[in-house]
Amino acid sequence: MNTQYLAMIAGGVFALVPVGVCAEEATLAGLGRRIFLDTSLSEPAGQGCISCHSPASAFADPRKVSPGAVAGKEGRRNAPSLMYAALIPPLKLEDTYDENGEVAYIVEGGLFYDGRAHTQLAQVRQPFFDQNEMNIAGPAELAAKFRKSDYAGEFKKLAGEKEWGDDAELNELAYKALVEFLREPLFRPFSAPIDDYWGGNRKALTLSQRRGLDVFETSGACSKCHLVGVSVWPKPLLSDYGYDNIGAPSESQKDPGLGGVTGLKEDLGQFRVPSLRNVALTAPYFHNGSLKTIREVIEFYNKRNLEPERWGATDFPETVNHEDMGDLKLSDQQVDDLVALMDGFTDRTLLEIKPGELFPGVPEGVPSNRGARGVFS
Repeated sequence: MNTQYLAMIAGGVFALVPVGVCAEEATLAGLGRRIFLDTSLSEPAGQGCISCHSPASAFADPRKVSPGAVAGKEGRRNAPSLMYAALIPPLKLEDTYDENGEVAYIVEGGLFYDGRAHTQLAQVRQPFFDQNEMNIAGPAELAAKFRKSDYAGEFKKLAGEKEWGDDAELNELAYKALVEFLREPLFRPFSAPIDDYWGGNRKALTLSQRRGLDVFETSGACSKCHLVGVSVWPKPLLSDYGYDNIGAPSESQKDPGLGGVTGLKEDLGQFRVPSLRNVALTAPYFHNGSLKTIREVIEFYNKRNLEPERWGATDFPETVNHEDMGDLKLSDQQVDDLVALMDGFTDRTLLEIKPGELFPGVPEGVPSNRGARGVFS
């Protein structure tokens, strides 16, 4: 497919924008990019979105937890990947039936590991004011920092005089800009070998990866939660975005997860199922970064119940899922093949970031934000 491009300045950043993408949308995304990269906004300065979401790690953090702007402060959870985050559905209750035929409700979607932000627009607000992250005192201070930023001129032009002078409206525009940036095609390229394989290229996966995919969909039952079907997007997102307590090894203070949001005992220790796209790049693993390698993760799912001394205590053993994991009875070869498969979920764009460039490129044919508008939360 041949795509025409228009050269333009987007939020102070020179960009090539596919024809048909409205200039206002591209400019809003460009402003979001500037905010994402700005490490002067925190208090004290030195911390920004980019500090905890590295492109080389699929926009996750290779550290167990991320240090905050204030020396000695740190988050309590591992910073998740931002790849495909714009496609996470809003928080909702899904009705189903239990084993007795009674109606039951399960929680799906939402942002953060515990779902406390219903949408990405709600999510991007919080790190600015979290004392363990950017530590900004309040909305007035954040707006003042925007007015002093290197991109204040572009920001003011986009906002207009009235909005520029109103703290709440100015910050709201910044939040929307961040969301627009995180919706950009570079965050949703679907450029992994598994996409080529599902597209008909049977040689896109190695023999070991193909065996791993068979285990993934059958005896390993991985696809029960990491769905290979399609929903809001025409390609699999490798998650059902539900919540589960997998019994992750404890780290420091107990983390109630979803239970801390709902207040329900049965939700304690549950965290949202992540997408497995680019999982090979996002170590360490689980909400608390407790496991270092993807092999450990698969071995944990396979033998958690059989080797409790290896993994140690978990925060809320009473709600751990023992039905779907913990004793999968996979052979060493099957574990090896699953490990190999995880590399098949890695986007080529992330592996091919050019020297001197910070962000990955975009494959031809990925729809613009405007073209994909209907699937965003």
